[in-house]
Amino acid sequence: EKPTDADHRRTDQRFLQISFLRKIDIQKYKIFLKNQYLIPSRRILHENIDDNFEIFERCGLKNLSDLKQAILTKTKIDKLSKETKISPEYLNILRRELGIFNRKGILFKDFPIIDNNTISALDKKGIKNTKNFYEYYTSENNEKMISDELNISVEMIKCLFSLSCLVRINGIGSLAAVTFYEAGYKNLDDIISSTKEEMLEKVNKINDEKKYYKSKLGLKDMQFVIDYANLMTHFKN
Repeated sequence: EKPTDADHRRTDQRFLQISFLRKIDIQKYKIFLKNQYLIPSRRILHENIDDNFEIFERCGLKNLSDLKQAILTKTKIDKLSKETKISPEYLNILRRELGIFNRKGILFKDFPIIDNNTISALDKKGIKNTKNFYEYYTSENNEKMISDELNISVEMIKCLFSLSCLVRINGIGSLAAVTFYEAGYKNLDDIISSTKEEMLEKVNKINDEKKYYKSKLGLKDMQFVIDYANLMTHFKN
């Protein structure tokens, strides 16, 4: 059975992810992690972080691809823990944290601004979620051609791509992505050129009007979004 276009796109995406992780050296990620607001269950990652990351480097783990492979399974975590004296709990939580770089796609039906006709047109092409669309868009890189092929307006294609980009940021789901989009943040550049204060004001204003989600975002949330967007932009493929 011959590989399909979707198979090729998935293979390309896996290669690009590995390439992306190789670009992020251990020390740069440590700085990002130190400045990151962590939920209580992951705050252990801030403990002895300088010493732990120095140990990783001494073990030959130079970038995030090396680190991810070294803690990919329980067996590997136990092995590295014995070699480094870093607790298995720390390594396991670090493995979960690194999962932010491989987010799953979100179904387009979960976005309140995407109509059923658009969802149906995407489904006919085998595009089920934001990850599928992001891979499809970046492989074709021609909005007019994509618009003609899917029978979806160029304006909607731009919207779909914006949402697909926004949900690649850890912590931004479908409803938050729509809120950011309507607040004027349609790509990574829009985010990194903003301040946390300005972003919080604009995002909260939209959510106060539309009531997309109940949780209340704060300045720490905005700063994390900006930091993560900067990381993605700096090390983009």
